Amino acid sequence: MSVSEKAVMMMKNGFLCSQSVFATLSEELGLERKLALKISTGLGAGISCQGDICGAVSGSILAIGLKHGNHEGLSDADSQGNTFYLAQELIERIKAKHGCYTCKDLIGLDLTKPENIKLAHESGIFERICSNVIRDSVQIVEEIW
Repeated sequence: MSVSEKAVMMMKNGFLCSQSVFATLSEELGLERKLALKISTGLGAGISCQGDICGAVSGSILAIGLKHGNHEGLSDADSQGNTFYLAQELIERIKAKHGCYTCKDLIGLDLTKPENIKLAHESGIFERICSNVIRDSVQIVEEIW
Protein backbone atom coordinates (compact mmCIF):
# COMPACT_ATOMS: atom_id res chain seq x y z
CA MET A 1 0.00 0.00 0.00
CA SER A 2 1.36 3.42 -0.94
CA VAL A 3 2.00 6.11 1.64
CA SER A 4 -0.83 8.20 0.22
CA GLU A 5 -3.26 5.28 0.47
CA LYS A 6 -2.18 4.68 4.09
CA ALA A 7 -3.10 8.29 4.84
CA VAL A 8 -6.49 7.91 3.13
CA MET A 9 -7.16 4.73 5.14
CA MET A 10 -6.40 6.59 8.37
CA MET A 11 -9.01 9.21 7.48
CA LYS A 12 -11.52 6.49 6.64
CA ASN A 13 -10.78 4.98 10.07
CA GLY A 14 -11.77 8.17 11.88
CA PHE A 15 -8.69 10.37 11.95
CA LEU A 16 -8.68 13.98 10.80
CA CYS A 17 -7.06 14.91 7.47
CA SER A 18 -4.26 16.71 9.30
CA GLN A 19 -3.58 13.68 11.49
CA SER A 20 -3.77 11.23 8.61
CA VAL A 21 -1.25 13.12 6.51
CA PHE A 22 1.17 14.20 9.23
CA ALA A 23 1.26 10.86 11.05
CA THR A 24 1.80 8.95 7.81
CA LEU A 25 4.54 11.23 6.48
CA SER A 26 6.28 11.76 9.81
CA GLU A 27 6.41 8.05 10.49
CA GLU A 28 8.92 7.81 7.63
CA LEU A 29 11.01 10.43 9.45
CA GLY A 30 11.02 8.56 12.74
CA LEU A 31 8.45 10.55 14.71
CA GLU A 32 6.37 8.41 17.03
CA ARG A 33 2.86 7.96 15.60
CA LYS A 34 1.03 8.84 18.83
CA LEU A 35 2.99 12.10 19.12
CA ALA A 36 2.33 12.96 15.46
CA LEU A 37 -1.39 12.38 15.96
CA LYS A 38 -1.48 14.62 19.01
CA ILE A 39 0.56 17.41 17.37
CA SER A 40 -1.70 17.56 14.33
CA THR A 41 -5.12 17.30 16.01
CA GLY A 42 -5.78 21.04 16.29
CA LEU A 43 -5.24 21.54 12.57
CA GLY A 44 -8.23 19.44 11.53
CA ALA A 45 -11.18 20.80 9.54
CA GLY A 46 -9.33 23.91 8.48
CA ILE A 47 -7.63 24.62 11.82
CA SER A 48 -10.03 23.61 14.55
CA CYS A 49 -13.20 23.60 12.40
CA GLN A 50 -12.66 27.16 11.17
CA GLY A 51 -12.55 26.19 7.49
CA ASP A 52 -9.15 27.79 6.93
CA ILE A 53 -6.15 25.95 5.43
CA CYS A 54 -7.08 22.34 4.68
CA GLY A 55 -5.91 19.84 7.29
CA ALA A 56 -4.22 17.69 4.65
CA VAL A 57 -2.22 20.72 3.51
CA SER A 58 -1.34 21.87 7.03
CA GLY A 59 -0.36 18.32 8.01
CA SER A 60 1.86 18.20 4.94
CA ILE A 61 3.47 21.51 5.88
CA LEU A 62 4.21 20.13 9.35
CA ALA A 63 5.90 17.13 7.74
CA ILE A 64 7.94 19.38 5.45
CA GLY A 65 9.05 21.33 8.52
CA LEU A 66 9.93 18.13 10.35
CA LYS A 67 12.21 17.11 7.51
CA HIS A 68 13.64 20.46 6.42
CA GLY A 69 12.79 22.98 9.13
CA ASN A 70 14.95 25.54 10.82
CA HIS A 71 16.22 24.46 14.23
CA GLU A 72 19.20 26.73 14.83
CA GLY A 73 17.63 30.19 14.70
CA LEU A 74 18.94 32.85 12.36
CA SER A 75 22.08 30.86 11.60
CA ASP A 76 19.88 28.30 9.85
CA ALA A 77 18.15 30.66 7.40
CA ASP A 78 18.67 28.28 4.48
CA SER A 79 16.52 25.64 6.17
CA GLN A 80 13.79 28.17 6.82
CA GLY A 81 13.86 29.39 3.23
CA ASN A 82 13.80 25.85 1.87
CA THR A 83 10.88 24.94 4.12
CA PHE A 84 8.94 28.01 2.96
CA TYR A 85 9.72 27.22 -0.68
CA LEU A 86 8.53 23.60 -0.35
CA ALA A 87 5.37 24.62 1.53
CA GLN A 88 4.60 27.23 -1.14
CA GLU A 89 5.16 24.62 -3.85
CA LEU A 90 2.73 22.27 -2.11
CA ILE A 91 0.09 25.00 -1.80
CA GLU A 92 0.45 26.05 -5.44
CA ARG A 93 0.09 22.47 -6.66
CA ILE A 94 -2.98 21.86 -4.49
CA LYS A 95 -4.54 25.11 -5.77
CA ALA A 96 -3.76 24.11 -9.36
CA LYS A 97 -5.38 20.70 -8.88
CA HIS A 98 -8.33 21.61 -6.65
CA GLY A 99 -8.84 25.34 -7.25
CA CYS A 100 -8.16 26.30 -3.63
CA TYR A 101 -6.53 25.06 -0.44
CA THR A 102 -8.99 25.99 2.30
CA CYS A 103 -11.27 23.44 3.89
CA LYS A 104 -14.35 25.65 3.56
CA ASP A 105 -13.83 26.18 -0.17
CA LEU A 106 -12.87 22.57 -0.88
CA ILE A 107 -15.94 21.06 0.76
CA GLY A 108 -18.32 23.99 0.34
CA LEU A 109 -19.52 24.00 3.93
CA ASP A 110 -18.99 26.19 6.99
CA LEU A 111 -17.78 23.76 9.64
CA THR A 112 -18.23 26.23 12.47
CA LYS A 113 -21.88 25.13 12.33
CA PRO A 114 -22.39 21.68 13.91
CA GLU A 115 -25.24 20.87 11.52
CA ASN A 116 -22.81 21.20 8.59
CA ILE A 117 -20.38 18.74 10.16
CA LYS A 118 -23.27 16.28 10.46
CA LEU A 119 -24.30 17.00 6.86
CA ALA A 120 -20.74 16.45 5.62
CA HIS A 121 -20.56 13.05 7.34
CA GLU A 122 -24.01 11.97 6.16
CA SER A 123 -23.46 13.05 2.55
CA GLY A 124 -19.97 11.53 2.28
CA ILE A 125 -18.29 14.85 1.48
CA PHE A 126 -15.29 14.10 3.67
CA GLU A 127 -14.66 10.77 2.00
CA ARG A 128 -15.44 12.01 -1.51
CA ILE A 129 -13.46 15.25 -1.43
CA CYS A 130 -11.00 14.97 1.45
CA SER A 131 -9.69 11.57 0.35
CA ASN A 132 -8.49 13.11 -2.90
CA VAL A 133 -6.85 16.08 -1.21
CA ILE A 134 -5.13 13.77 1.31
CA ARG A 135 -3.87 11.55 -1.50
CA ASP A 136 -2.67 14.50 -3.57
CA SER A 137 -1.01 16.25 -0.61
CA VAL A 138 1.01 13.18 0.34
CA GLN A 139 2.00 12.48 -3.25
CA ILE A 140 3.11 16.08 -3.78
CA VAL A 141 5.20 16.04 -0.60
CA GLU A 142 6.83 12.78 -1.67
CA GLU A 143 7.66 14.36 -5.05
CA ILE A 144 9.09 17.61 -3.73
CA TRP A 145 11.08 16.57 -0.68
